[in-house]
Amino acid sequence: MCGYLGNSVLYVDGDSKRDVKTATISNWLKLASQLEAVKVDAWKFEQDPLYCGTSADRVTSDSEHLSLYATALTRFIFVTSALEEIYRFVDRYYEALVDAETIAEKSKPRSCGIKAALLVDAIPEESWPAHLAHLAQNLKSIFERYQLHHQGDLSGMQFADELKPAYALHLVRNLRNHVAHGIFPLIPNPDCSWGENVHRDDLLQLLGHSCRLSALYIQMLMERFNTGFLSDEYMFCKDADGPEFEWFTAHCNELYIRNLHLQGDFSLSSAFDYESRPWEK
Repeated sequence: MCGYLGNSVLYVDGDSKRDVKTATISNWLKLASQLEAVKVDAWKFEQDPLYCGTSADRVTSDSEHLSLYATALTRFIFVTSALEEIYRFVDRYYEALVDAETIAEKSKPRSCGIKAALLVDAIPEESWPAHLAHLAQNLKSIFERYQLHHQGDLSGMQFADELKPAYALHLVRNLRNHVAHGIFPLIPNPDCSWGENVHRDDLLQLLGHSCRLSALYIQMLMERFNTGFLSDEYMFCKDADGPEFEWFTAHCNELYIRNLHLQGDFSLSSAFDYESRPWEK
């Protein structure tokens, strides 16, 4: 959808300026979804050619463990790169929110991620993606287990309200900071760490669920703050003749952005499926 939108806005941060494009958000998300696996070879630095079966099994198990962990971390980094870009995309809308709510200058956030979260909090509930509140509550529970064991510092939480929709976005933002700053734990292999307090499944669930919530928040912000469908690909479909193109432009709209995570009769992947021909049904 970000690719079909083809939006571009100027992001200003002090003396720095650059164009922020929805196509870039699209490319990060596509990269995350196309990722199959990151392979880690724990044998690489093993020097002793004589290993008993048990030791060899341990090193092979370490390879599987680290590959699983690296895949989840890499996908999370790709998704949150898209999230960081949409923070910049919607940054210019925050000033209007400040004027409307007359927020004191000293209370204004500096981070574009926090500004985006406050924009999310201003979106009425009827415009939230379906199941957002339930999924956000699930992430909160998983994040609390993570904090119980790893106790990473949280920033910007003075702007967070557990009763508002962006609370989970604040958690994702802090988790991204933990990963970026090397705070996120690199835990030992739970299959070979007897007696140690290892919580790999919780951490993998946290990373995966954060990716899912990030996609919903991107949908939420993109529906509210896009500037229309402007890409060459969309314009081609709009100007083309044929029932398949009429079907596409009738369904590929702003409301569909909100409902991307829901299964329905229309999807971008099957919009031009000439075998099933959905526009004839």
